[in-house]
Amino acid sequence: MKKLILLFALIFITSCSKDDTIHEEDQFNDITYIYFDPPTWLLGTWTNIQGDKITFTSNNVIFNEYGNPIYSANEEIAYYEEHFGNPNIQETAYANYYSLKYNYNIDYRMKFTIIQISQRQIDVSGFFTGTFTKL
Repeated sequence: MKKLILLFALIFITSCSKDDTIHEEDQFNDITYIYFDPPTWLLGTWTNIQGDKITFTSNNVIFNEYGNPIYSANEEIAYYEEHFGNPNIQETAYANYYSLKYNYNIDYRMKFTIIQISQRQIDVSGFFTGTFTKL
């Protein structure tokens, strides 16, 4: 009887699984793809009054429309590279200026420019436009 209880206990303990939920930051921050390096002043999540968000990590840019992740620059670039070839990434960074351009699909080039207004505000033009505030 003890062996049977131990067997069931062992089966119960080993059958527990880990959380396989893919969280937004894990989903879009695959370090396999490192195409660019945003400046440190830009790292973090920025939002505008419409609720759009842009999150800059050390190796990715994630676009959210009304709180829903819709684009990851790494995923777009990896897809383009796999299907069409060189995505022609052009990244420029200065003290208060950042620009990123890359081929998004065969007919369209993703581009945006950011000017730092203050430590908590940036002015964005391109995919999203307007003033964004750091969260």
